[in-house]
Amino acid sequence: LTRQTSEEIIKKWAKSTNILPEYKKAYNQIIVSDEWMIHTRLRRLMDDLGAHFSDDETMKQKYVDRGHWARCLLALISKAFECDSNDAKTKRDLVSGNNIYNILNQLWDKMIWRRPLLTLAVELYAANGDKDAILAGFGTTIYLAQNCITAKRIAFNFILANAHRSVIEAQEKKAGGGTFFKPEKKKAAKDMTFAEAKEKIYEMMEVYLDQHKEYAIKSSILEPTKYCYDRMGQEHNKNSNDVHGYNYPAAIILSCLHVQMPMIPMMGDKWADQGFLDCWATEGETDKLWEEFKKPENFGRAYSGMKTKLQKLKLSKFPKSGSFYKVGPAKTPKNIANIAVNPDSKYDDVREHISEKYIAKFAYFFTKGFFLKKCFEVLNQEALPEYMGFPAIFQRCFEEYKKEKKDIKTEKVIEWLYDEYFIDIDVDKVWELFTYLGITKPPSQVRVPKDKPLGKTIEEWVKAAEVDLKIAGVLEEQGYDDLEWLLTKSQPADIADIEKYCEITKEQMEDLVEVLDDWKLKHRKKKTTPPATTAKQPPTKT
Repeated sequence: LTRQTSEEIIKKWAKSTNILPEYKKAYNQIIVSDEWMIHTRLRRLMDDLGAHFSDDETMKQKYVDRGHWARCLLALISKAFECDSNDAKTKRDLVSGNNIYNILNQLWDKMIWRRPLLTLAVELYAANGDKDAILAGFGTTIYLAQNCITAKRIAFNFILANAHRSVIEAQEKKAGGGTFFKPEKKKAAKDMTFAEAKEKIYEMMEVYLDQHKEYAIKSSILEPTKYCYDRMGQEHNKNSNDVHGYNYPAAIILSCLHVQMPMIPMMGDKWADQGFLDCWATEGETDKLWEEFKKPENFGRAYSGMKTKLQKLKLSKFPKSGSFYKVGPAKTPKNIANIAVNPDSKYDDVREHISEKYIAKFAYFFTKGFFLKKCFEVLNQEALPEYMGFPAIFQRCFEEYKKEKKDIKTEKVIEWLYDEYFIDIDVDKVWELFTYLGITKPPSQVRVPKDKPLGKTIEEWVKAAEVDLKIAGVLEEQGYDDLEWLLTKSQPADIADIEKYCEITKEQMEDLVEVLDDWKLKHRKKKTTPPATTAKQPPTKT
């Protein structure tokens, strides 16, 4: 762990498929497919740009050459200020007043293996970017680039995103344009092939999921942490949360769930403890704190907009900044993330804490009940320029889907998804279409718990089947309802997946089916058999 670079560790955890038992419950509730949870726009851009050099060592040497970098950078500054290269070296950022050429040269020096990507991005940005957009972007870039290494990496991400956007915008202005990314010609949704429509949906989903992940980590961890710092009066630590504090939860989510965040965490960040505290180890009304942050209307919202309500909560004994539950000083993000996936029994309590307080809260925003409605309605409302055209393109996909589902008679997808008043959406139908497009997992791979479990506790019905409680531990909280869902909603062809999901043998599965049938029979009798006397009877538990 000590010898490996941040990039090597990220690749290892991103490719892993092993989920520890403590995190399976949260993982099995995530409805978005594994491929999409590991996918990010930044990672795709880096892979695309990296492919530019993969088979051409000469090209790679060109883009790590300081002279070529300087020419690309001067071209970018010259375009923004409409000046020659000599004057470009003297130009200063309009916000901070710092010399742009010097600050961005310092950024390039620190990027090491990212240098060829940074040089190519600046070259593309200079060739395709709008001068006013470049000038405005310098403010954010210079502010980040003159700070710590973590902030410099955010500046690198910002330049890559701007370069990509500039290329796409240039391509839209002139058909067949572009220098590296493929040119894109606009086509009406009705004229698209299904493959083309699906690709457009993927482009929109890429943008949406990056935003959804950012909102999820904000609402589950970052904003509650900032609020705790606010209550403690630690302004510096609060302000470090977005830059340094982000690395801890992003690293934990990657190691435990193999979910890649849009901003790639810096695993060896030695200053991460300045912006992170174990907020969910705080004593007091943390349950009520979570109830506020998990509300749909507060998704991704800054704590400052909720402060009036939050101030009423009783919280005490805030953890020390940089200290983690039963671990003490967390050192670097890769250390605590590695402890989170260490199966050694001495870390049992730590893993349980991480599972309940962090992983479960983050995963909540990707469950059926939260994700599907939020995702579809944001896209369908075309809330961002990147989502323009979604309703028509999704309709094109629906028409293709109807060819396989002969029982669907509705012409418009919006009429099929909503009730007659277009108020309530059928999330199961959204799930159906999203799964058809490869965005969500099929029902057999997702655990959809009910809000209030019914029937006997798992201890009672497992004893009746003489099945070891540990074997059925995956169903521990929902008990009977989870088993009923697995057996009734899944198709016969999925039985192997169910057995694997439950870590249960076929014979044990048959025992549980028998218990299920017995329970149903008794339950029906209890509901239909009239009382023997009209006298008042004490309430009976069902």
